[in-house]
Amino acid sequence: MDYLRYYVVSLMMIIGIAGFALGGYWLWAGLGTYVVLFVLALLSGPDLKPRTIRHPLLADIPLYLHLLLIIALYIVFAWRVGEGMGLAAGWPTVTALVGGVASLVWLSAAPNVPVMHELWHRRDTFSRYAGKFMSAFFADLHRDIPHTDTHHLHLDTPEDADTAYRGENVYKFMWRCTKHNYQTLWASERRRRIALDMPFFSIKNLILWEMGSALLIPLVAGLIGGWLAALLVFVAQVLSKFAVEALNYLQHYGLLRAPGSLIEIQHAWNHLNWWDRVVGYEITNHIDHHRDSFLRFDQLKPRPEAPQMPNVFVCIISAFIPPIWFKAIAMPRLKNWDLNFANAAERTLAKEANRRAGWPDWLAEAGQSN
Repeated sequence: MDYLRYYVVSLMMIIGIAGFALGGYWLWAGLGTYVVLFVLALLSGPDLKPRTIRHPLLADIPLYLHLLLIIALYIVFAWRVGEGMGLAAGWPTVTALVGGVASLVWLSAAPNVPVMHELWHRRDTFSRYAGKFMSAFFADLHRDIPHTDTHHLHLDTPEDADTAYRGENVYKFMWRCTKHNYQTLWASERRRRIALDMPFFSIKNLILWEMGSALLIPLVAGLIGGWLAALLVFVAQVLSKFAVEALNYLQHYGLLRAPGSLIEIQHAWNHLNWWDRVVGYEITNHIDHHRDSFLRFDQLKPRPEAPQMPNVFVCIISAFIPPIWFKAIAMPRLKNWDLNFANAAERTLAKEANRRAGWPDWLAEAGQSN
């Protein structure tokens, strides 16, 4: 079972591909996997069992299969756009196309990101470049650079754009995080070019590869399905980028750490629902990853004693409705974090963060303001 469970991700992709192949309103099938997973997650409890994998290469098959499936997903979508929806012109066709783009966005984010992330952290060149290639489907080929060079070093501090502030809604965060991480990449690459005395227009310039890859996928889609396919794929890439950052929004929301201090068990949110762990390739055992980023996905152990969030499928839809996110999810859990997880330095930071967010001073109310 521990080998088979991750083929759920492959099945999600196959459903999306099949929906595009069938045409018509079946273009919504990929997005439909979110609805199914939402219900299944509500009906499932936490999964606290460690994985037992004795043959790592066998466990890796669905990771590399995903590379083929996401390529197929975009090719079949472009082909379907070129062939037509098989529906009447006007609103029926528009509705189907909206479903197709929505399916691309969902499948380029939720199942794609955990696979990509796992491969980023592998030590072999092929895996790392496969992960980079998957990032191109949300127009950010080198997203791994700010992730490894900034996020893993500075998580839960103001230097980390991947950590959402208390009181910050998902719409502001998606823009801020996207802008900051692109700027981080440009600054990092500029320093590298200066050190190597390399001109901007060089085949080794990562920025040119970043821009080229973002344009290559719509170009190929256009060759397969025409200008409309190219346009819709580009739109899907842009929306996927924001969807990826929306998922990112959940992972450290409002958490705090004194700069330079050790990364401890309280410094990441965890989602331990059965379906979270499977679709997320165990990255939802989040704190274990931050304490040792070279652990394979099957080596990450659930830590029920760490800060917990509801299942990802509930969290992501709630995040897009800020009043629900703040009142029902974020504030109660951060209050618990401040009172029961934070150390003295973090409680001081939390008191100020709550003040800036316009939230109650629950530390003072509990007599733990310092």
